[in-house]
Amino acid sequence: MKKEHNMIWYIIIICFLLETLFPIYWMLCTSLKGFDDVYSLVPKLIPKKIETGNYISLFSKYTFLPALVNSIVIAAIVSVITIVVSIFSAYAVVRLNFRGKRLMPQFFLMAYLVPSTVLFIPIYLLLAKMGLLNSVFGLIVIYPTITIPYATWVLITFFQGLGIEMEEAAFVDGATRMQTIWHIVLPVTRPTIVSTLIFSFTLCWSEYIYALVLINDKYQRTITVALSSMLVADIIPWGALSAGAVICALPIMIVYIFASKYIVSGLTIGSVKG
Repeated sequence: MKKEHNMIWYIIIICFLLETLFPIYWMLCTSLKGFDDVYSLVPKLIPKKIETGNYISLFSKYTFLPALVNSIVIAAIVSVITIVVSIFSAYAVVRLNFRGKRLMPQFFLMAYLVPSTVLFIPIYLLLAKMGLLNSVFGLIVIYPTITIPYATWVLITFFQGLGIEMEEAAFVDGATRMQTIWHIVLPVTRPTIVSTLIFSFTLCWSEYIYALVLINDKYQRTITVALSSMLVADIIPWGALSAGAVICALPIMIVYIFASKYIVSGLTIGSVKG
C-alpha cells in the first residue's frame, strides 16, 4: 500500500516537471529550427535539422548585443549597490534603537509591493528633469527602488533570528561596530547575502515596464525590451525570438543551478532563533 502511495506521488511530480520543463524545451527547440520547421502547420517536437541561423540573425539583424551588455551592466551594478545598502539598513533596523523601528519592516515590504505601473509616470518626469532619459545610468538610478526594499526586508528577517551574543563579545573585546559587522555578521550572513544578491540580479534582469517607458534609444535598451521590439512585423520571427529568450534565460538558469545551495540555506537559516 505504501509503495502504491509513493508511486502516485512520483507520477504527480513527474507530470508537474514535464509541464514545467516543456516550455523551456519548446523554446530551445524552436531556436534551433529552420524557417520551414518553425512555420510548419504540423508542429514538430524535434527539428529535422539543427540550425544556428536564428542565433546568428539575432546579433546581425537585431540590436541584441548592446541590449545584452546593458542588462548585464545594469543588473550587476544595481545588485552590488542593493546588497551594500540593504546590509547596513537591515542591521540598523534590527540592532539600533530609534523611534519607529518596529514599523520599518512593514514599510520596506510595502515599498516593494507598490506596483511599478503606479510609479512609472512620476519616475519618468523625475528622470526627464534630471536629464537621464534614454540612459542606462537612469535605470541604474531607478532600479534600486525595486531591489533595496525587497533585499532589506529579507535581511531584516534574517538579522532578527541571528543571536547577538557574538557581537556583544566582540564589543567587550574592543571591536567597533564596523569591525563587528565585517568580521562576525557578514561571514554568518553569507548564504543570505548570496541568495538576496541573486534575487536582486533577477529582478533587474527581467524588469520590463521601467525600461520600456524610460528608454527609446535602441542602443540603450535592456534585453527584455529588445526582445519585445522584435514583434513588429506581420510574420513574427519565432526562431530568432526563441533564440533571444534562450540567451536571456541561460544566465539566470546557470546562476540558480550553481548557487542553489546558497539560496536554500539563505532562505531558511534565519528561520530558527539563536
